[in-house]
Amino acid sequence: MRRPAALVAALLAVLAVSGTAMGDPATETLRQGSAYVSPKVAGAGTPDAQARLQAVADDLARGGRPVRIAVVPGPTGAASMRAYADTLRRALGFEGLVVAVAPNRAVGLAGSRSQAAMTRDLRAARVGALTDPIRRADAAARAAAGPLATPSTSEMVRAVLGLFGIALVGGVWAAAFGIRRNHRAQRQALVDGSAVARVRLDAIGARLDALAVLPDHHARADDRLDAATRVARRAQAELDRAGAADDVAGACALVTEAFALLRDAERAAGVPSPEDIFEGLCRCDPAHGPAATEAAMHPDGVVRPSCPACRVRALEGNPAVRRMVPTPDGPVPFDGAGGPTP
Repeated sequence: MRRPAALVAALLAVLAVSGTAMGDPATETLRQGSAYVSPKVAGAGTPDAQARLQAVADDLARGGRPVRIAVVPGPTGAASMRAYADTLRRALGFEGLVVAVAPNRAVGLAGSRSQAAMTRDLRAARVGALTDPIRRADAAARAAAGPLATPSTSEMVRAVLGLFGIALVGGVWAAAFGIRRNHRAQRQALVDGSAVARVRLDAIGARLDALAVLPDHHARADDRLDAATRVARRAQAELDRAGAADDVAGACALVTEAFALLRDAERAAGVPSPEDIFEGLCRCDPAHGPAATEAAMHPDGVVRPSCPACRVRALEGNPAVRRMVPTPDGPVPFDGAGGPTP
């Protein structure tokens, strides 16, 4: 009786090793296309579901928002769907957005946009209310992809030069060069003026996210949490609409208001509410969320509080680079920038 049991155990071990060697099917499929749906999730409807999500990815790519979408049974080889999405993005060497969805789990996102901004967009689209994994993947990809890409100033100038023709290139180019130089200076002033506001807004978003998942007995903080979220969204919208450095002042005031409301919500929930907006968050990038561990970081190799993902990268010998913000004297780490603390 023992021999059959031993044979079964050995067979299972061989199958497990074989499955590991084969790798993650989502990774292999996404090397060739933009969408993967596991048959374990969609069953007989897998081909239709994959075609639907491929169409979503194609639509977003046409708007300058490349995305890879994976619907899987769970975060294979990762602690969470967010970590799985990050691992998948790195395995693919993909610069765009990766969306990972599994039944009864939070959506995993990895991309160039901050986690706080993407999470707010998912909440605004009520993605969490969708129980069907395919519909949730569709909605999450569209929400987290961000705004449509717009032509750069240089591209628009080239288009204008083409319209005027070769005969007028000299005069038009002189005017266009002056416009570009002026626009470049204005753009740099806008970037410098908004960078600190954006990183603080990401820190607020990360602390709001941590507060939002507390147990139900903290429900008394919900009103303050909602108010802080609304003001933070307004601040994000103001920053997105800002066309000049002077336009950033209103957004900065909203960031200050959102931080005050956040601290009210934290105190109402009975959780620590540090005055330093970045305290308790990953010192590589506050958008990564709470600092649950420590890790060495580029460019100085110093060990600082970090999120688990940054810890993994450091252990793999590829420490994350700290988020920098531009200043007139050059880029500095986000937590070393000047300006008043909200």
